[in-house]
Amino acid sequence: MSDDKLKSKFRPDVIDPVEKKLMTQEGVEMPVDPEVQEFLGEDIRVREPVPPTQSPEILVVKDLKMHFPVTKGLLKRQVGSVKAVDGVSFTLRQGETLGIVGESGSGKSTVGNCVMRNLTPTSGQILFDGQDVTHIKGKELGEFHKRLTMVTQDPFASLDPRMKVRDSILEGVRINKLVTDKQEQYDLVARMLTLVGLNPKFSDRYPHEFSGGQRQRISIARALAINPAFIVCDEIVSALDVSIQAQIVGLMMKIQEELGLTYIFIGHDLSVVRHLSNQVAVMYLGKFMELTSSDELYEKPLHPYTQALISAAPIPKPKVDRQRERILLTGEVPSPINPPKGCNFCTRCKYATERCKTEDPALVDVGGGHMVACHMVTGK
Repeated sequence: MSDDKLKSKFRPDVIDPVEKKLMTQEGVEMPVDPEVQEFLGEDIRVREPVPPTQSPEILVVKDLKMHFPVTKGLLKRQVGSVKAVDGVSFTLRQGETLGIVGESGSGKSTVGNCVMRNLTPTSGQILFDGQDVTHIKGKELGEFHKRLTMVTQDPFASLDPRMKVRDSILEGVRINKLVTDKQEQYDLVARMLTLVGLNPKFSDRYPHEFSGGQRQRISIARALAINPAFIVCDEIVSALDVSIQAQIVGLMMKIQEELGLTYIFIGHDLSVVRHLSNQVAVMYLGKFMELTSSDELYEKPLHPYTQALISAAPIPKPKVDRQRERILLTGEVPSPINPPKGCNFCTRCKYATERCKTEDPALVDVGGGHMVACHMVTGK
């Protein structure tokens, strides 16, 4: 089939990529439009969703710490360290999403980069699908990155302006030698662009010819091209308009449902994180303050910092929004080079006691898997 004939198959009136069931290696066959079937071949399948109670643990993080050294003088003598992540633990099951929220500088992106192994943790352990990946390097790290990938915040910086869309999407595929035949590579690009709601004819264009939302879709297509099992989404909607945010979030949810992917979703917008996540972790100055299910966190926040964050988030009901109590935090976020001796939040918490200033609270289960690090809550 010629290139022109191949491209003509992807007409907007023929394909609705969000509604079609996509290809994976396992599962049951689903009905697909005949013209799409002809192009994509016989392996269009959908993976049957795994019930939550049966989902295996795909990621286990134990006491993760990432400290960056601070040096001084000509001899580069270390005089301290920035405690970007300081003792974070969580478990994530296949097909679920962990949302991480918090202020800028709280360490959210550092957690994502440690899980991706873009950074080697100072201490702690990262288990991915039962394998300890904390200190792997070389070929082992390359094999690990075939199964786990990342979509970054800025779509304008994540794509090389000198590369066509096709080459950007195929970059990881070519490096890992996943598909070597040129026609198969072209087919893969067409599938990925269709999957994220873009016309495959766009593959010959350059990044500057697209809007911010379209660029982010291309970044997602590039991440999906290597067929990963896990994606770290680092504030992927924070630079986009609200309407485009809704499209990207809906797209990510649909892809997760159809391909059985697992996400870590890092963001500032509490409403977006709640909509997308099964679990939500609230992070402050390198530590988790609260970790529980999405609905539980928003309906029953226990940590004072979580309550302050939720009270600051706008709600689409003006009368209710005007009447609810605002919790205003005073003071500045302490330096991660010299955090408080006790609870990291004690300098801004109106409930802080002498115990809070001297003893660091542990992340404790207060019932139903609701984890809180606060003496005021766990002491009751």
